[in-house]
Amino acid sequence: MDGLEAVLDQVERARTSARSHRRFGLALRTYRAALRRLDQLDETREDVLRARARVLVGIATCEYERGTDRDAVMRDLDAAHDLAVRARDDSMVAVVRGHRGLQLMRMGELGLARRELDSALDGISEDRDLVPVLINRGWLCLETGELDVAVNDLERGRLLAHDVGETAVELMAEHNLGYAWFLGGDLPAALRSMDEAARHAPPEHAGIGLMDKAAVLYEAGLVSEAADALGRAATVLADTRAWRDLIDAQIGQARCLVGLGRYAEANALARRVRGRARRAGHELLDLRAGLISIDARHGILVDGGAPPRAFLRLAHDAAELAERARTVPGADRIAVDLELVVAESAVRGGVPEAASERLRLLPPAAGLSLGTQVRAQVVRALVAFAADDRRAGLAAVRRGHRLLAQQRQRLGAVEAVTAASAHGIRLQAVDLEAALRSRRAEAVFDAVERGRATFAGSGRVRPPEDPEMAALVSGARRLAERARQLEGDPDSALEQVRLRRDARRLQSQARERSWHADGHADVPRPTSARELRRSLEGARSDRVVLDLMMIKDRVCAVRVDAHGSRLLDLAPLTPTLEQVRRVRADLQALSNPLLPQPLRTTASQSLFRSLAWLDDALLHGAEVEGPVYIAARDRLVSVPWSLLPSRRGLSTVVNSWVTSGHAGWAPGSALAVAGPGLRHASAEAAEVARVWGSEALLDGDATCAAVADAVEQASVVHLAAHGTHEPDNPVFSSLLLADGPLFAHELDGRDLSRSVVVLSACDVGSASIRHGGEPLGLTSVLLRMGARAVIAAVAPLRDDVAVRVMPALHEGLRDGLRPGAALARAVADEPEPVPLVCFGPLVL
Repeated sequence: MDGLEAVLDQVERARTSARSHRRFGLALRTYRAALRRLDQLDETREDVLRARARVLVGIATCEYERGTDRDAVMRDLDAAHDLAVRARDDSMVAVVRGHRGLQLMRMGELGLARRELDSALDGISEDRDLVPVLINRGWLCLETGELDVAVNDLERGRLLAHDVGETAVELMAEHNLGYAWFLGGDLPAALRSMDEAARHAPPEHAGIGLMDKAAVLYEAGLVSEAADALGRAATVLADTRAWRDLIDAQIGQARCLVGLGRYAEANALARRVRGRARRAGHELLDLRAGLISIDARHGILVDGGAPPRAFLRLAHDAAELAERARTVPGADRIAVDLELVVAESAVRGGVPEAASERLRLLPPAAGLSLGTQVRAQVVRALVAFAADDRRAGLAAVRRGHRLLAQQRQRLGAVEAVTAASAHGIRLQAVDLEAALRSRRAEAVFDAVERGRATFAGSGRVRPPEDPEMAALVSGARRLAERARQLEGDPDSALEQVRLRRDARRLQSQARERSWHADGHADVPRPTSARELRRSLEGARSDRVVLDLMMIKDRVCAVRVDAHGSRLLDLAPLTPTLEQVRRVRADLQALSNPLLPQPLRTTASQSLFRSLAWLDDALLHGAEVEGPVYIAARDRLVSVPWSLLPSRRGLSTVVNSWVTSGHAGWAPGSALAVAGPGLRHASAEAAEVARVWGSEALLDGDATCAAVADAVEQASVVHLAAHGTHEPDNPVFSSLLLADGPLFAHELDGRDLSRSVVVLSACDVGSASIRHGGEPLGLTSVLLRMGARAVIAAVAPLRDDVAVRVMPALHEGLRDGLRPGAALARAVADEPEPVPLVCFGPLVL
C-alpha cells in the first residue's frame, strides 16, 4: 500500500467512526494522523490535494461536534475549499461547499447555508457524497418551513443511502422524515417514523434521535416523558463527547422543567448551560438557554404573586435579549418567544399598551410551535381582560382552545389525549382568573368547563390492529402472571424480581407504541352553566351540581341547581388534602381483616372524624342535601364521596368534568366475572348472575380476551377481581383474570356506550394525575370509552364486604334504579366502610 492509499484507508476509517459510530474523538485523531502522512507526499499532486481537502473537511466536522470555536471550523473548511480548487476537482469543491452549508446552518446562517447546499447538489458527482447534502438541505428546509422540499430531499437521500449501503445515514433520513411530520402537526406519524429509525440505529446514534423525539413528546404534552428522553440523550452524548449536542439536550431538559412548573430548577439549569454555551462560542445555544431562564423567572413571578415592578424588570431583561436575538441569524423563533414574554410581563406589570405594541410585531402563526401560538392567545386575552374587554378576552381564549382541540383530535391514545392538557394550563388559568374577577358564578363555571372539555373524551373509536402491540401486551401479561404464581416461594425471589422487571419493560414499550395511534374522535363541547341550569329546571330535578376547583390555597366550587348558581369558597386546600390522605390511610388499615380490634377501633374513629370534616367543609358548606353530581380534578376526584355521612342513602355521582349522559335506564343483559385469588369472588359473581338470570364467567373461562370482547356486548358488567393501579404507568392498571392481568390499555378504543361497569376490586377507582390535572387510570379509561357509569373502589375493598353489597347493588340496577341511586341504596345499611364511588356523566 503506497502512502496515498494508506491515507485514503485512514480517511475511510475516520469517516466510519464519525458517521456510523459518532466517535468524534477517535475520528479526529485518525484524520490528524492522515494529515501527517499527507505532509510527507508531493503537495503538487492533484490526488494529494484532493485527499488533503477531504481530511480537512472531516477535521472540521469532528471539531464542530466536539464544541470547537466556529471560526476555527470555518478556517478548516476554507482551506479545504482552496485545496479542492487547486486540485481542479469540481466535485470535491461541491463536497466542501456541502459541508460548509451544514456548518453555516448549524450556526444559524440559513440563507448562506441554503446557497452552499444548492451549489453542492449541482456539482457533486458521486451518490455517496450526495446523500449527506440531500439530508442536510432537507433539514434546512424543515427549519425554514419548506416541508414539501424537505420531504422530497429526505426521501431521495434515504433511497440513495440505501443503494450505497450507508445504513446509518438511511436511518438518519428516516428519523428526519419523522421530524417533518412533527413540524406538519402529525405527532403520531412523527413518533412512528422516529421509533422505526431508532429500532435499527446503533446505540451511539441514540442521542440525537432522543433529542428530536423529546421535542415531539413535549409538543404532545408528554413533558415528563420528554424530560426522561433528554436525560437518556444526555448520557449518550456525554459518552460520545458530542459536547455541542449535549448543551442542546440540557437546554431541552430546562425547558421541560419550565413545562412542569419547576421554575427554580429550570432557571438554575438554564443559567449553568448558558455559561457553557458562551464559553464554547455557541451564540444560538446561548440565546436558547437565555430564553428558558427568562421564561422560568416569569413562572416564578406568576406563582409567587410578584408585584408589578418585578414583572417590568423582567420585561426589560427579556426585551434586551429579544433585541440581540433579532441580530443573530437563525434566532427568529427565539426572538418571537422572547417578545411574548415581554408582552405578558408588561401586561402583568400594569402596562397593557406596551404588550399590545409587542403583539403587533409578531409574525403570522404559520411555522410557530403550538405552545407559541397558544401563548400568543394567552397574552391577547390578558391584554383584553386588563382593558375590561371581556368579549375580546373570551375570543382569544376560545381561539387558544381551538388550537389545542386541533392537536387533540390528531391524538389517538387516551394517555396522549390526557397529556395534551399540559398545553392548556396557562390558558385556563387566565380564563379562570378573569372569571373570578367578574365574581359571576356562571362565568367561573364556564371557564372551568371550557378547559376541561378540550381534553375530555376518547381519542379514537377503535384502536388499529397492531400485531406487535398485541405481542408486547401478551408478553407482559405472561411475565406478570408467572411472577404472581411464584409468590410465596422464597427460593424464587430473584426470579420474581426479574420477571416483574421484564414485564414492566414490555409495558413501557407497549405504552410508547400506543402513542403512534392516530385520533378520530371529536372534541366534546363544554357544558355552560346556563344550559345546565335550564336542563335541571326542565327535568324538574332537585339534583345539585357541584363543580369543585383548587384555586391557590383554597377549595372553591360553583354550585348549580334548577334555581341558579352560586360561587362558593369552601375550605383551605392544605387541610382538605391532609384529610383526604388520612381517609385513604385509615381505609387501607381497615381493609386488613387481621387488624387487632384496638387498632381497628382507632382507625375507625380516625376515619369517621376525617369523613365528617370533609362532609362539613365541602358539602354542608355548599348546602347539598339531596342527590349530587360532583365534578372534581386532581386529588379531589378520588375522595370516597359516597362514604361522607350526609350521603348515606342518597345518590352521589362523580366525574372529572360536567357532561351529560344517556337519559333513561333500560338494563338488559349482564356479565358477571370472577378472577382468581379472592376467596369470595366466585360466590359473588354467581350471586350477581343469579340476580340477572345470566351466566357467570368463572375459573378458567374468565380470560382477558373473553372479558375484553364481552364488555362491549353487555349492558351491565360486573368484575370481581384483584385490581392494581399503576401510579407510574396508569394505562397499565389492571384486573387479574384467569390468564393474567387485563390492562386498561387493552380497553382503550372500545365502545362501552351501552355499559354500566362495576369493578368489585381494590383501588381500581384510583387515578394518577397528569400535569394539567387530568386523572388517568382504569376508571377514567372506561369513562372515556363512553361507559354509562363505572362503580369502583377508590380504596381497598374487603371481598367479604363486597359479597354482601354487590347483589343488593345489582338488584337496584335490575329494578331500574340509576347507578348512583342503586349504589346509595345498597350500602345504606352496611356497617363496614364501603369506598365504592359511582363515576359517570350527569343523567337527568
